[in-house]
Amino acid sequence: MKILCVEDDKNIGQLLQITLDKQRYQLDLAEDGQAGWDLAEVYPYDLIILDVMLPKLDGISFCKKLRTNQSSTLNPNRDTPIILMTALDAVTNKVIGLDAGADDYLAKPFDLDELLARIRALLRRNQSQRKPLLTWGDLCLNPNSCDVRYREKPIYLAAKEYAILELFLRNTEQIFSISRLLDRLWTAEEFPSDGAVRAHIKGLRQKLKRAGAADILETIYKQGYRLKQQEVITPAPTPVTGVASELKAIWEQYRQSYSDRLVIIQEALTAIQNGTITPTQQQQAEREAHTLIGSLGCFGLDQASQISRQIQQLLQQKQELQPSEIDQMGQLLTQLQQEVSHHGCEQQAEYLPSAPIISASLLIVDHDLTLAQQIAIEAVNWGLQGEIAVNLQQAQQFLAIHSYDVILLDINFSDSTGNGLDLLALVHKQYPEIPVVILTAEDSLIQRVEAARLGSQCFLQKPILPTEVLATLTQVIQQVNQSVAKLLIIDDDPGLLNLLRTLLEPSGYQLILLDQPDKFWEVLEQTVPDLLILDIEFKAVSSQHWQESTIFWSGFDLCQVVRSDTRWNRLPILFLSAHTEIETMQRSFTVGADDFLTKPIVPTELLTRVRTRLEQRKMWRLTEIDVLTGLNLRRKALQDLTRLLQLAQRQEQLFSLAVLDLDYFKSVNDQYGHEMGDRVLNYFGLVNFSINALDRKI
Repeated sequence: MKILCVEDDKNIGQLLQITLDKQRYQLDLAEDGQAGWDLAEVYPYDLIILDVMLPKLDGISFCKKLRTNQSSTLNPNRDTPIILMTALDAVTNKVIGLDAGADDYLAKPFDLDELLARIRALLRRNQSQRKPLLTWGDLCLNPNSCDVRYREKPIYLAAKEYAILELFLRNTEQIFSISRLLDRLWTAEEFPSDGAVRAHIKGLRQKLKRAGAADILETIYKQGYRLKQQEVITPAPTPVTGVASELKAIWEQYRQSYSDRLVIIQEALTAIQNGTITPTQQQQAEREAHTLIGSLGCFGLDQASQISRQIQQLLQQKQELQPSEIDQMGQLLTQLQQEVSHHGCEQQAEYLPSAPIISASLLIVDHDLTLAQQIAIEAVNWGLQGEIAVNLQQAQQFLAIHSYDVILLDINFSDSTGNGLDLLALVHKQYPEIPVVILTAEDSLIQRVEAARLGSQCFLQKPILPTEVLATLTQVIQQVNQSVAKLLIIDDDPGLLNLLRTLLEPSGYQLILLDQPDKFWEVLEQTVPDLLILDIEFKAVSSQHWQESTIFWSGFDLCQVVRSDTRWNRLPILFLSAHTEIETMQRSFTVGADDFLTKPIVPTELLTRVRTRLEQRKMWRLTEIDVLTGLNLRRKALQDLTRLLQLAQRQEQLFSLAVLDLDYFKSVNDQYGHEMGDRVLNYFGLVNFSINALDRKI
């Protein structure tokens, strides 16, 4: 349990710190009201102990601010119980404090036992599930005595281990991420790493296991930890004779790993058929076949085990396989795949596309062959065809004869004459269209800077899961495959517009040139540009909708109109003008411009400014896109729908909206795990991306 104490008396604060630590409470101390408020705005607390007489922000004002609309709707402590403490023991003061939002009142000097009793009472009252004893099966935690027992046998836990266990027992349905655990169980003065949290959870699990209790926590992929459902909590396993049902459950859990091993053998067979098999690849396939012999036999797949043995014997041969032996190996592998497929549940492929989601090729340059092969296998599920180069020389050979959509590059090759940065420089110079994602075990700022200078798209740190690597690679490919950036340029000088066309079109930009500012809003909504380039002064515009026959607009006016609309207020705007006065530049930025460039135009400077603002636009887009699916988040989706609906109404065109609902999606997570559920969501996101890309081309 985490408590915030706002007390300007350091002696009392230290006394409370010692007392509450003994009761296994986590305590944050603040010495003035404003410091306490800053903590309450950020960290969630189970209880707040608040002195009335405080500097900067008194306790009564603190309560009112927290309980009323003066507090942000996102404040995590709007309903947190509050105990007021003060030496002013008048009834009037108590009434004022309770009316301000406090839940209890304690006069100084106070008895520590009374304070602890009031704390326990408020915590019980705050949540209905709070009980004097917290139990889970035969595991029992007593908050009053801080005692943990399993079947009456005491379990001695460290302070943080106890706090973790109590938090999960009090919140049986909640998932706690690492960051959320840090907020709930560590004080503001502590700065533990994510690894420290995992170490405490590991320690808790080990101590429960030694006491005979099962692991009560389950790890939720990419989300955190949660208390397991009580019905699946069983005592430590004891030897039994009938294990058929248990074998099936274990098989369902690990079946995919054996299918992955078959993929490695299949790749080796393909290489043998093509005459490109390497000794390393053959040895790896042999090891996988050897593993399958024992593993499949343990699950009762005797036939599959025998087939694996025959495949291993073929792979062990030193001499080149004869055509008849290659055919035999192909037949054996087909039989083995059928055996594995028919044993157990339906294939996960039913929830995956039968063909690759996207047609893209990947070059993996890494001397860690095991990791590279894992990534290559996982790439198939993401619609990528991976090829592995175990050294820089081999990578250069592949680049000379093949084209790739993305490169995954480890920049640390200790046994090579060069390093990955040399290859990155080569790619940057000769193949600038290929995005490169860096993967390395070292976290060097020098390497990061150098990789960024050489055009690397992303920097990943080992150790890392293959699924995380593929998620990043897919996102990079999506960004590259997106339609070219659209630039809307408004200038009443046709000659300048043609000049800008000559300068910008060779760089691949799609240009919308407009010399009539009165058409600006209509064109803006129809074209949805990625960057806006404005002149400052325009010629007078004739109008039939206003009393005046002419209207004098400026680039400042158009910029302010854009910034006042929530749909467009993040659109990058570049002013292009012959005005060089400092006042004009200052006013440009005041009305909302992102950049200012003076005429006459310097081509290299213009291209640099445009490229920089478009990169800024991409960074902003990341806050509007769901990382897993690549789809727009709620706010951006509603903005787009509103814009399209208004556009259809104004142009008197039909407007259609399709809603896709994934039925029974929970069953995918329950049966195959959240990792497979993420793949399904990613697949549907990619399908949506492909449809949108096709629609833009049409």
